[in-house]
Amino acid sequence: MINFKSSSIALILAFLITGCSVDRLPVIEGTLKINGSDVFYKTMGDGEPLLVVHGGPVLDHSYLLPHFKELSKDYKLIFYDQRAAGKSSLNVDATTMTLDGFAEDIEILRETLGLAKINLLAHSWGGLIAMKYALQYDQNLDHLILSNSMAPSAVDWQAESQVVAQKTTKEDQDKLNNLTSSGLLRTEDPSEAIQEMMMISYKVHMYDIANIEKLQLYIPKDFILRSQKYGSLNADMVGYDLYDQLVGVKTPTLIMYGETEPAVDLHANRMAESFADSELYIVQKSGHFPFVEAKEDYLNKVRSFLSN
Repeated sequence: MINFKSSSIALILAFLITGCSVDRLPVIEGTLKINGSDVFYKTMGDGEPLLVVHGGPVLDHSYLLPHFKELSKDYKLIFYDQRAAGKSSLNVDATTMTLDGFAEDIEILRETLGLAKINLLAHSWGGLIAMKYALQYDQNLDHLILSNSMAPSAVDWQAESQVVAQKTTKEDQDKLNNLTSSGLLRTEDPSEAIQEMMMISYKVHMYDIANIEKLQLYIPKDFILRSQKYGSLNADMVGYDLYDQLVGVKTPTLIMYGETEPAVDLHANRMAESFADSELYIVQKSGHFPFVEAKEDYLNKVRSFLSN
């Protein structure tokens, strides 16, 4: 296991007037030094801690924030940007860019923020990190929510990726090809072209394509440099398989998928059966972003699960 040592933490405090509205709840932002990398985090609200792991890789917490914000009325939300993503620094130690390293980051956050047991909610790619965390730190979890998670094995992940790729229309594929060959990705600031490519790519992940407009992505101009840092994860992503290990996770686990996601037919049931104490919930009229397309149903289920 990789040992991380935290050093100084720079906190930017922004306490607002006490009140019942979301916008009046306390907000704290700061950075945590982890193995030479400044990891950005934000906490919102009071109550039981709910640490949220974003998807990607290379995306940040901001696409989740507008849709999860109201949970801060009931929980202390903890968002963070994974190393080399968002507001976290680009400088990283390649030797720690592993799945175990990303899981250890969550533990460092928990310890440094003075939290006992936490609730952990992870979306998409973040689900794989959360599973690795649960395997190492099951004793530090109250509840685990795997929202639209990557599959527990490389074989199932690749099978799902193939189905998703087949959903892309010829028109959209032509647009993606044109953007790739346009030279825009080699400019000083390719963020606009990358954003357009992502929005085109994510259309197949929506139950209703019109809902793509509700998805807010932050793409920094050094996005490509940041994505290159994640190349160190290639060794971890080839042939991984967590199914046999997950049975050892005792934390109550909620597995959520949108009804149109290929995972529902491919591996969701096997995934749920792999945990000792789990529930599978399919969010109707949604795809990979149910908190965007079916927000009320999604958040109600999260609240209900966490209250048990």
